[in-house]
Amino acid sequence: MFFKDFFKLVYRISYAVRIPLTIIFILFAGLVIYRIPAVMERQKTEEVVKKIQAQKITLADVMGENLPPKPDPALKDATIEGIDANNNGIRDDVELAIFKLHPDSARIRAAELQYAMALQNELANVFNSETLVATIQEEGRGNICILDLERTQEIEKLVFNTEIRKKTKEDLYKKFMTSYTLPNSNYCDINPNTFTN
Repeated sequence: MFFKDFFKLVYRISYAVRIPLTIIFILFAGLVIYRIPAVMERQKTEEVVKKIQAQKITLADVMGENLPPKPDPALKDATIEGIDANNNGIRDDVELAIFKLHPDSARIRAAELQYAMALQNELANVFNSETLVATIQEEGRGNICILDLERTQEIEKLVFNTEIRKKTKEDLYKKFMTSYTLPNSNYCDINPNTFTN
């Protein structure tokens, strides 16, 4: 009789404990599922910020060793990001325009290509405050490397050449702008003193 009563007591206790444990497990599983998108966005943000910070102009870019073909006029403005056939982070029409504007100055091309690459990130890689800040910091480096307001405006007009691109920039700044600091060294991807012209 003792064992029978003992097993009944154990069964009642386990039944009474099973319900709260099941509820706790369900709540924990719900919390884990709820957090998955936030964790995935955090990982994506870290990857994109690293990508933005790792993008650098190469000497081959500056010297035109890998220039893209002229983009199809019907397709070059069909998307916000545009076409980057040579996959160097600069929209092809912008890259070709820089070479056309400054065929005799590798120094100017280096600075303008760096700035254009940073501006292009606004159209291609910004989706939250962290990616916007990383992009703005790279723009700041490029802007300082150019050190010429007219040239920065020249590149901005090339990159933000359609109303939808201008609107995209404006919307990104309204939605994701936050405080940030600019880097205080290593502004130019390629030292301007590398070039004689």
